[in-house]
Amino acid sequence: MAQFREIDDINFPFEIGVLRERNAALKFADYLNSIGIKATAKPGFGANYAIFVAREQDISKAKLELLRFGSNPFAKAYNQAAWAQGKTVKRERTVSSGLGFLSFSMGTYTWSLVSLTSLIEVLCLGIFVLGLVPSLDAALVGALSWYQWEQVTADFQLWRVLTPIFLHFGILHILFNLVMFEAFARPIERHFGAWKLGYIILTIALVSNILQFIFLQSGMGHAIFGGLSGVVYGVIGYMGVLSRRQDLPHDLRLPPGLLLVSAIFIAIGFLFSGIANICHLGGLLVGMALAVVDFKRPLH
Repeated sequence: MAQFREIDDINFPFEIGVLRERNAALKFADYLNSIGIKATAKPGFGANYAIFVAREQDISKAKLELLRFGSNPFAKAYNQAAWAQGKTVKRERTVSSGLGFLSFSMGTYTWSLVSLTSLIEVLCLGIFVLGLVPSLDAALVGALSWYQWEQVTADFQLWRVLTPIFLHFGILHILFNLVMFEAFARPIERHFGAWKLGYIILTIALVSNILQFIFLQSGMGHAIFGGLSGVVYGVIGYMGVLSRRQDLPHDLRLPPGLLLVSAIFIAIGFLFSGIANICHLGGLLVGMALAVVDFKRPLH
């Protein structure tokens, strides 16, 4: 039976896909080994189990076999391969970071504080809680928002272009944004890494915030805006376009219809005042544009 190896095992550097069930991952890895493709299964940081192969020339064939496995995982050939490798499941071994107390698991879901996704969530929540103190609310808004170019250019306070994403103006506002951000940003970080997610968030936030600022300047003077929703729409747009790839891991695929629903919600938002619709629309379009750039690149 296949066994799990350490996450940083250099002998199996090429990930070809993920499976949600542990036993299915072990069975499929055994099958690949039985047909001459050196492979192993590794537990991911979330609910999935990744399949890795040792040789680059086996990637295409292994991905094709994974598609076949997904359509009929109970085929006789897969069970025979598992029995041929051994009748017992060897003990799993994972890398321990010593920071287990900073992680929380419930069923197939895992939340870890040691991640960029969690850092942004904690910052948003912490700033929101501090803002509930009347004496701190005005100071936080004054430090993190902007309503005129001079605030950024005069004292070189460039952070103001980014930091409105950490401001939220109500409990429903922050709850919606954090739930949606958790659902779509964490899979991106799990598969592509914190640097990639950071690049995506930074690009979406900067462009959408600047567009919203320009719109407000043209008609509303000193109005301020805030919230993570521009970034949320951006990662939805990114995953929506990338979901058209056939080799995309399952948990990176956007639920069917969600991209269209998001666009409809943005359109409806233009019928109401007090909503940063330009930020939402700009975030969605920037996220889709970033995905178009990445669409034909190899997944890493």
